[in-house]
Amino acid sequence: MPHAMAMPRVSTFFRNHTSSFDIKSDLKKSKRSSSSSRRPAYSDRSPSSSGSSLASDDRSVKMPESSHKRLSLVGLHSPKTSSSKIPQPASLDVTIESPPLVFYGVAASSSGALLSGQLVLNIHEDFMAIESFKMRLALEVTRKKPFHTHCPECLKQCTDLTTWNFLQGPATLRRGEHTFPFSFLLPGHLPATMKGGLSAIDYVLRGVITPKIGEPIKLAQTLDIKRAIYPSDQPRHSIRIFPPTNLTANCELPAVIHPIGETNISMRMDGVVKRNSETKTQTQWKLKRLTWRLDETQKSISPACAKHAAKLGNVDDAKKGMAHQDTRTIGTDEMKSGWKADYSSPDGMIELEFPFGIRSDSKPICDMKSEDGTEVSHVLIVEMIVAEEFAPIKKPTQVTPTGAARVLRMHFNITVTERSGLGISWDEEQPPLYENVPASPPAYLTGNSELYEGDPIPDYEDLTPLDEAESPMPAPVSDHHTNGEGSSSIRVLNIEDLSLEP
Repeated sequence: MPHAMAMPRVSTFFRNHTSSFDIKSDLKKSKRSSSSSRRPAYSDRSPSSSGSSLASDDRSVKMPESSHKRLSLVGLHSPKTSSSKIPQPASLDVTIESPPLVFYGVAASSSGALLSGQLVLNIHEDFMAIESFKMRLALEVTRKKPFHTHCPECLKQCTDLTTWNFLQGPATLRRGEHTFPFSFLLPGHLPATMKGGLSAIDYVLRGVITPKIGEPIKLAQTLDIKRAIYPSDQPRHSIRIFPPTNLTANCELPAVIHPIGETNISMRMDGVVKRNSETKTQTQWKLKRLTWRLDETQKSISPACAKHAAKLGNVDDAKKGMAHQDTRTIGTDEMKSGWKADYSSPDGMIELEFPFGIRSDSKPICDMKSEDGTEVSHVLIVEMIVAEEFAPIKKPTQVTPTGAARVLRMHFNITVTERSGLGISWDEEQPPLYENVPASPPAYLTGNSELYEGDPIPDYEDLTPLDEAESPMPAPVSDHHTNGEGSSSIRVLNIEDLSLEP
């Protein structure tokens, strides 16, 4: 009996708990949607419900925990993000006293630029113990396309031109301002400062003062060095021939141009007319359009460092690197009129003059060439389109196009340089040295001059005073001068005669 009584209980238990699997899905969905519609919002629930009480408990527990975490994070990161800095015991500054640094003339003949200034040290404490105090002038070349992208040695090369050691040993300086003069003659063959698409050249003064206590104090001052080439007095002449035609172009253009401003170029074309005496006709060339553009070409060699030099193989050490070249247009224009043509002369002639210059927003780079392979050059390209026409000799205005045309292209190497202005090179403005002063007496006293052999010149004490000197009054003289044509008389009067006469 007990076993019989236990079986129904077990079956009823499973029947009650497994009855949910027999419910249809439609009824379950309807019940869920209805229950969800009847269920109040989370914010509208009363705290008496079990779910809301649990949620409120969770929220009450989590809020202090999150706020505690936020406070702990701020406390941990506050020392790292603090904006307060440790005050430096001293500061460095540079005062340049020399004129603007300009290399006058080409690199082969330039005398360089003279750099002079003072390094100013301001000490903010009563005493400061200094271990060393140095400054160097560095030539830094940065490659925009290095040999290896992620290698700092391939990216930047630095060369020290000179170094100044202001303190020979450890020293202690007082509070206040201390000046240390420096000077250096920059050689004229060095390249000028430039910012190009392939590389950049900078001159930087880097000073370091190392105190006995504390971190080193550093200074970096960039110098702007330019190059100015003097323009020649005479313009540049160039002749271009265009075979198989008889056209000849005589061009007159300046030797140098500047990044700011325009320059005129004049041109004369000869041989534009060809006459045939048998048929009494002539063939002439008519200029239709002229286009010019100014191209800038940059060349650079990205050297490889010692780690990556093996990738190049057997290459010359002087040119060990990867070559790059970039060309861009910094000025262009087009002309369709503005010239005059003369077809009545024996060979014909076309004369024109047009301005050309550099676009203001192009940021040009002046011509330069350095020993490491960096080079910047400019080329002026002029293109002319000429069309052939046929006309009788007696009526040259009755032209008939033949349909033939040609494109005449000319290339001119142009030098772009900074304006020299009123400045001169340092060696021309320096005062004369002692060895340049000639010896005394001057050359005109010891040369081909004749010596005085007359009476000795009296001394100043032996001279007669002017008030005691006797000056006899001349007597009246009357002379009559007669020549073949007539007579004339001259009478000399003194002051007494003038007073007696009316």
